[in-house]
Amino acid sequence: MLTVETQQFLDSLKSLNLPPIEQVPVDILRDQYETLVTLYGGVKSEDILSSDSLLDLPGVARPITIRSFEIENPTGVILFAHGGGWTRGSLDTHHIMCQNLALVTHKKVVAVDYSLSPDCPYPGAINEIEAVYKHLLGRYDLPVSFAGDSAGGNLLAGLIVRLNHHGFALPKECIFFYPSLDLTGRLDSLNEFAEGYVLSKHSMQYYVKNYLGGNLALASEPEVSPLWQIQNIDFPETLIIAAEFDPIRDDSRVLKSILEPKGALKGYLEVPGVIHVFAQFPGLFPEAKQTFEWISKFYSK
Repeated sequence: MLTVETQQFLDSLKSLNLPPIEQVPVDILRDQYETLVTLYGGVKSEDILSSDSLLDLPGVARPITIRSFEIENPTGVILFAHGGGWTRGSLDTHHIMCQNLALVTHKKVVAVDYSLSPDCPYPGAINEIEAVYKHLLGRYDLPVSFAGDSAGGNLLAGLIVRLNHHGFALPKECIFFYPSLDLTGRLDSLNEFAEGYVLSKHSMQYYVKNYLGGNLALASEPEVSPLWQIQNIDFPETLIIAAEFDPIRDDSRVLKSILEPKGALKGYLEVPGVIHVFAQFPGLFPEAKQTFEWISKFYSK
């Protein structure tokens, strides 16, 4: 069953009678996401200082903004890629999620403001994140890990596929929140939760079309649907957080089934009764705070 808070949230959304996602201009979709986070995304912590920097990196056409979340005596660095269907999301939408990640892991978190689709389709975002990753490896004498939610998890897992292909150093570990790892649409949960749970089968198709520049044949590319490559490559030790009522829940379940026998599953948490993006909205879902408390158990000093 859905939690009470989740059901109330879904009922309120249904009452708005919103138009289909493809009928909403992209800039309005992005503004709506920013507003939702402002209302329900939680409170900024005074214990975590953050600052933005602009990077000019080799092989990248534009300067990339990163936001660094500082922690005293960090044990490592986390490169964070935000979700939003490759189409929306920003450093601001995931600011509190990043600060919470820094607090519970005792690591410096560096979030990357990668280019969004449909303005910049695949492989633009992966190229930018790869450049930031290599920059962090050269800058810090600390291990670098990956973390991301939804589409951000897809981009980071796709980058790991690429790093394997080129024999380049992998991140130390990963933390993935309900990652989107199969863009071919072959998993059961996409149909089981096709409508009525915020993220839908229809909106997933819209996001994928944006990301791939309309060329859906690219969905089978190893970097685009990395789930089907992980069995045959080296993959870092990974924490996975999934939501029970999520069209892409099975991406996490399959990832768990692949990583566990490889000895690369650090932990798996499937939160009952909640939907996609719950961990980003502590103002709506008490399970968000509980999830970060669960993560903290793996990083206690």
